[in-house]
Amino acid sequence: MSALKKAPSPYPGNPGNLLPASLADHQLDHIERMVRSVARANSAGPVHGMDKNYWESRLRALMSESDLVAAQQHRVQRLLQDLAKRARPNAFKQTAA
Repeated sequence: MSALKKAPSPYPGNPGNLLPASLADHQLDHIERMVRSVARANSAGPVHGMDKNYWESRLRALMSESDLVAAQQHRVQRLLQDLAKRARPNAFKQTAA
């Protein structure tokens, strides 16, 4: 039986081999722009074919895969709240019978 060697982590100082926080800024900037563009358009539909669940999953993946600093964690929480606010009015819309 041969022993398998584990490849060294590209980010050895990171707990659990999380990506460094510096790499998360670019993704946060992009997601923030997309969420804001939807808010400006006041649209309840998908953003470029990607719905609220897609953007939420992107944010949650970023949180679980990256070693975010406190300011980045707050940005993620604010964006999740913005997405929830955007979806809330739709939940109470009723169509005319």
